[in-house]
Amino acid sequence: MLRRILAPLAVLVLVFGAMAPSSARAMQPLPTDPSAFVQELSRYAIEDILKADVEPSERIKRFETLLDTAFDMPFIARFVVGGYWKQATEDERAKFLSLFRDLNVINWGSRFGDYGGQKIVVVNSVSRDSRGGTIHEVTTAIGKANDKPMQVIWVLRAAPSGQLGVIDLKVEGVSMALTFQSEYRSVLKNSGSMTGLNAVLEKKIAELRARAG
Repeated sequence: MLRRILAPLAVLVLVFGAMAPSSARAMQPLPTDPSAFVQELSRYAIEDILKADVEPSERIKRFETLLDTAFDMPFIARFVVGGYWKQATEDERAKFLSLFRDLNVINWGSRFGDYGGQKIVVVNSVSRDSRGGTIHEVTTAIGKANDKPMQVIWVLRAAPSGQLGVIDLKVEGVSMALTFQSEYRSVLKNSGSMTGLNAVLEKKIAELRARAG
């Protein structure tokens, strides 16, 4: 049931996997400037996740750090379930937030591998105000020198504190957040409730952990 939900995750692997690795450094505090934020996020993914000599368990751990630091997972989780969020109990919401995070950590982290050959270039950055905070869209081009670059737009949300977090990736015009939203709501419609969705997520997480050993 979650096959199509997990499919967009491969997009993130392709985004980071298209970048050329270099010498490793620890993840630095992320800047408040949107373009610099994307550059530092990319650097950490390149240097500390896409290394051939990193064990799968360590790669997942490092991706967990990236996800918790750079992605606004609570915002994304609320967005993908839409109106069902208001209908859910506090316990159902807390459980979904935990499961949503765990599913993304183990699935994305286990899919990263050793890629290289392309570069990422920040093309431009635009900002707009919204009810939930300022939204920044950082457009990047990823590809080799002689190839047509792939356009990836990083959608960042600035919280009232000024901290930035990724809330969407648009790859060649396809929004991952909207894809997630469509698929999660389909599962909610079939299961009838957040409790049903949580049960589906628990089963999928158990399957992924068993596969990863």
